[in-house]
Amino acid sequence: MKLRNKLFIQHSITIVMLLAVMYVVVNYTLSKSMIERDTQTLGQYYSLHRIEALKIVNDKKISIEQLFSGTYAPLIASHLAANSNFQVQLFDPEGMIIGDSGNKEDLIKRSDIDAALAGQTASVITEGENSKLLIYASPFVYEGKIVGGFRYLLDLNKHEETLSAMRSWFIGVALGCLLIALLASYSFSFFIMRPLHALQQALKLVTIGDFSRKIVVHSQDEVRELADDFNQMSAALQEHIELLHYEQSKQKKFYDNVTHELKTPLTSIIGFSDLIDKMERIDDIRTCNVYIRKESTRLLQMVEDLLQSSLKGDEAWLVQVERTDLAAILTDSLRILEPTLHKSSIMTTLQVEPCEVYADPKRTQQVLFNVIENAIKHSGCTELAIRLEQQEYHCLVRITDNGKGMNEQETAALFLPSEQKLNRPISTHSHGLGLLLCKQLMELQGGDITVYSREGSGTEVVLMFQVESLPPQVLLQN
Repeated sequence: MKLRNKLFIQHSITIVMLLAVMYVVVNYTLSKSMIERDTQTLGQYYSLHRIEALKIVNDKKISIEQLFSGTYAPLIASHLAANSNFQVQLFDPEGMIIGDSGNKEDLIKRSDIDAALAGQTASVITEGENSKLLIYASPFVYEGKIVGGFRYLLDLNKHEETLSAMRSWFIGVALGCLLIALLASYSFSFFIMRPLHALQQALKLVTIGDFSRKIVVHSQDEVRELADDFNQMSAALQEHIELLHYEQSKQKKFYDNVTHELKTPLTSIIGFSDLIDKMERIDDIRTCNVYIRKESTRLLQMVEDLLQSSLKGDEAWLVQVERTDLAAILTDSLRILEPTLHKSSIMTTLQVEPCEVYADPKRTQQVLFNVIENAIKHSGCTELAIRLEQQEYHCLVRITDNGKGMNEQETAALFLPSEQKLNRPISTHSHGLGLLLCKQLMELQGGDITVYSREGSGTEVVLMFQVESLPPQVLLQN
């Protein structure tokens, strides 16, 4: 058998094996990721349902014993499942299903309930004749005691339909790729069998990452053509590697900024949680719970935005400008940061007047959090004055502290990219990303941020917002 035919058969077998492995890996990975995503989603729903159930109990509408009784449990299960695509069940400490929002059998599997009553979160997958279900059970702990639990049943038939469509699509594409690959292999195997000494020497350089070297062949035959093709491939590889480094750098900057912003809601949640332990009035505790839920929701939304950005391959900040009350945003932001300000013994004064601007409320609050937290962490101030004033075409937010201030060199470097800073301050409290991110977000909204500071005389940060809506092309350019 000729070497050309041997190579063709070998390539055919290799391609078929690779496609088979890719099929198994893709199918397994997709199925596993869908189950993990659904399990995480059910876990998040459980956290929200637990808060809602505790609110009902804390409001003294019913007792914890009544919550897991045959009288109220069906109503609670139906209420919790009202806006979801899964079935909700409640079970008592004996493992009996006492509330069910659907009509599926409650004894599909009991190992998950046993695990939940033992204090563990359990998730199992069960298959029936015509259905496949993901079951998620979690214990409900109240005052250190397991008083029952929540159980969720999610129908996985849609997942199976998606996987089936993916398999059909993959097989069709794989067959097309296999056909193209076999034709290409059979056609080009003839040229590969020509003298390859010069190409071999060049390939040794490629193995050490030297793509700049060119193959010089003086013969006027197919080897010369192959050498030219190899030279083009080498140049293309070098260009793609540089592009890959650029894309990785861009993605790293984006995710650095996002992870930097995740700290703010977590800090607020921890602060209000600490305050709850020191409070006695139920109204104060409820107020703290409101802000904890609000910041938890904001944190969840940030994670979901990050996931969507990852799925779409888009690392840009999304800004939705609308007519909004800047005074309300400023007041709400200070209320959220109140535990942190109190812990740092910083006296805060706030002067606001009604001022409606065109801005993104979420991004504006994000900027305010960054600026105020910078003053808390780095200025060493004891007083923080915040004033909102309206001018003819703009609204200005002036945030002034009486801290140590900065010199001109430090002030000029505040908005530089991190790689351009000679002494980038990185610590467990600071990553040097906040103010650059603030400037980007303000410009995307059509506004601006300016910092005035003198060493030993404090710092003033001025945020400028547009009173009138900017033309779309201006925001697009930003």
